[in-house]
Amino acid sequence: MNAMPALIQEVDDAIARGSRERRADHLRQVTDLFLRDAPALSDEQVDLFDVVIARLAAVIEARARVELAERLADAPNAPRGVIRSLAHDDIEIARAVLARSERLSDEDLVAVAIAKGREHMLAITARQNLSEPVTDVLVKRGDRRVVHAVAANPGARFSEGSLSSLVDRARIDTPLQDLLGERIDLPEEHVRQLVAIAQETARRRLAEDAPRGTAIVEALEIGASAVRAAVVPGGRDLGTAYAIVSRIAATRPITEGDVASYARDGKGDEAICAIAFAADLSLATAERLFKAGDSELLVVVARAQGWAFATLEPLLVLRDPEGTLAPHLRKRARDAFEQLRPQTAQRVVQFLKAREASQKRAAEAAAQRRMDARRR
Repeated sequence: MNAMPALIQEVDDAIARGSRERRADHLRQVTDLFLRDAPALSDEQVDLFDVVIARLAAVIEARARVELAERLADAPNAPRGVIRSLAHDDIEIARAVLARSERLSDEDLVAVAIAKGREHMLAITARQNLSEPVTDVLVKRGDRRVVHAVAANPGARFSEGSLSSLVDRARIDTPLQDLLGERIDLPEEHVRQLVAIAQETARRRLAEDAPRGTAIVEALEIGASAVRAAVVPGGRDLGTAYAIVSRIAATRPITEGDVASYARDGKGDEAICAIAFAADLSLATAERLFKAGDSELLVVVARAQGWAFATLEPLLVLRDPEGTLAPHLRKRARDAFEQLRPQTAQRVVQFLKAREASQKRAAEAAAQRRMDARRR
């Protein structure tokens, strides 16, 4: 640091009378000196470097500023004023500090996102961590590329408003659905919304591409199951099991005996698919019967179908992660099963089917409206 006064004088001379090459050379010398001593520098000394480097950076060509940005981007105590100036420069210069410099505050990043264009915002999305104030601006102002990039950043944190906006945009943006589906920090409410959107998209695509008749029903169910498995934590991909059961259903009705046999053999996926066929339920609803908290609904479906408790019992075993059914739970389920009137159970199942049909019609109508809008 003893050489600093002399170097400052040389900087003044270089600015006043030096060539571009001499100015660039002096900038490298000052930067070398800063990076060499950076860990030991006080705040006052860093501020001094800030003034000197800023004066040189203002009078050098873009290529030298690109080099400067690359060298300072990873310095933990890089001069703030210089870093801010570089962040607002042309994107070739700004990219390194926008993507990597820890000296840019949230306020600095927000200011750049508001003042500059897409390329600057894309550089910001490459940062290791992005706070809610920054992602709020990126989601609000960014185009499709920016939104995809910020959604793909695992270190990005989103406010409730930004998440709602992203999920809403995903309705007409399948790649965005996939990016959001890969995030492990998505709240359960938004996961459910995303699943519904993804299922609707899968059904619409399959409906457009698949042949008519029984084949399309199978394709729709398998596609929707794959979507749930990909997006919902712990979701099942029932495609293989559905294909097995549907081949049997093509030759004869699926019976209570099929359901009981799959359950006793521990074939949970096949049992779910068999219930869907036997009770005329969607795969989504049949799968829901085996989720925590819904054992009563499984009892209702079994009672509505007129099945014996001997069929219901192995299904309840499948619901248990340990593959067992405690005696007190078995008694409680049996009591509920025997006390439930078949007519009441049938009304509940009819309500479930009516709600499914209503949701399906609403999804199809929404998809048709979007297709009509695109044609116009």
